Amino acid sequence: MKKILVISFLLAACSNNSQKEISAENLKKIDSISAPVNDFANITFASKKDLNCGMPLVAGVEDTAHYKGKIYGFCSKECKDGFLKNPEAEIAKQ
Repeated sequence: MKKILVISFLLAACSNNSQKEISAENLKKIDSISAPVNDFANITFASKKDLNCGMPLVAGVEDTAHYKGKIYGFCSKECKDGFLKNPEAEIAKQ
């Protein structure tokens, strides 16, 4: 949704015949809208990688699962779903 707003704003700005510059303040607003927010920055995960696909969590976390009192991070919902099909087997691979 945020990207759609940014694209709409830019298209509207491009279609305007008067050559107005985007102010630094408005540019900061655009950047803050389109910049991803890492909601998982303060979470301590039970593993340093996605247990389903092996991707390092420092590359990005899109979803989490709680299992036996621990929090596991995943690069996608699909990887989380794969983990939840057989969590013990996925943890054993670690």
